[in-house]
Amino acid sequence: MQGITAKILDVANYNWSKYLSKSQALFVPRRIKDSVSSQWENNYKSLRISATERQYPQKYQTNFLNYHPDKLEIVKENYYSINYSEKLPLEKTITVKDVLYVPRYQAFYDLRDGSRINTSKMPWIPKSEQDSQEFKSLSHQSIDTTKIKKIDQKFMYGENVTLHYGHFLCETISRLWYLEQAEKLGILVIGQPHKAKSISDLKVSRNFVDEFMTALDLDSEQFLELTRPVILGEVVFPYPSLSLHRREVFSCHKLVPELVAQKLLPDKVTQTEQPLYISRTKLKKANRQILGEEQLENILRERGFAIIYSENLTLQEKIYLVNKHKYIVGPWASSLHTIIFSLSDSKNIFCLSDKGNLLPSFAQFDALKSVNSTYIAAIQSEGEDDNHIMGQKILDVDAALSGLKESNLL
Repeated sequence: MQGITAKILDVANYNWSKYLSKSQALFVPRRIKDSVSSQWENNYKSLRISATERQYPQKYQTNFLNYHPDKLEIVKENYYSINYSEKLPLEKTITVKDVLYVPRYQAFYDLRDGSRINTSKMPWIPKSEQDSQEFKSLSHQSIDTTKIKKIDQKFMYGENVTLHYGHFLCETISRLWYLEQAEKLGILVIGQPHKAKSISDLKVSRNFVDEFMTALDLDSEQFLELTRPVILGEVVFPYPSLSLHRREVFSCHKLVPELVAQKLLPDKVTQTEQPLYISRTKLKKANRQILGEEQLENILRERGFAIIYSENLTLQEKIYLVNKHKYIVGPWASSLHTIIFSLSDSKNIFCLSDKGNLLPSFAQFDALKSVNSTYIAAIQSEGEDDNHIMGQKILDVDAALSGLKESNLL
């Protein structure tokens, strides 16, 4: 960070456009070139979400079909290792005064001792830099804090904003539960969903982030991104309600999505017994498609399944469909996490899963929503990395059909 002491650096803030065509809000940042005032008016809205909490049965069924015995033992061990809590994570939430934020590392430092504040998530930072002394401690950085602007107000840390549907539902929203605590705070976020130099550059379409944030009716200026080092008077770091690497989830993680669902759904949704299949056959990226899925899709269509392509639907349409259909089938993917918006106490998920792996988020969402889930080992990944993410995925159609028949869906 050479040269950082040469001048007092300014701070840019998020300022969301409130209207686009047809008065639809668009969750897109606009860069503000002027320095932010050292005083910040914290007159934002808090969320009243306690009243929307729903009671779910504590017992739910989970079935594992067609797994090799050796793989089944590993999959079950991972699935049942999830830590679920009904409590609010208030005891693990911390508040720190006089906090320095350094955008280069997307890191916060406690000016009392120069230590980095553990936000439990450091997006897009190479492991080599995370382990460096310069990253871990302010004392190893050439920063003159006397020349850094201070905003002497209270904020809360709100994670990074991502346009990846699954990571948004797992991580981006994981600290929003704190808004229920009657504090009207600016929300510090990392990253931005689109790049735009000015409001005239907003030639993008609405997406699920827009719909989600608009439904919450939060002040558009409540979300702030700091692009230069700045000292903050006080920052609340809400403990994340869901953590993939710690394999834990708190019941409050579902409250904000359920509030969104209540805002976007019609007064009454009549549930149907028709199975819903969420297909990936129309995805544009070849490595996101599953070989053999088109054959299965055609068979299910002939058997009366409703077929949808999640990437072509609005968030409101996705929420409506997971509330309308009692039986939901699909390959293991983020689209199945839409179940978090379900307001029904009777929901059944059938996941065509990897033959040797199951991501922790599926177990976490099952626990959150008390969903009856069946995991059918039917997908093999070739050329994958250690996280089972990359590589070509191949569907075993016979295994998928066998599992669905055993589940009485065919």
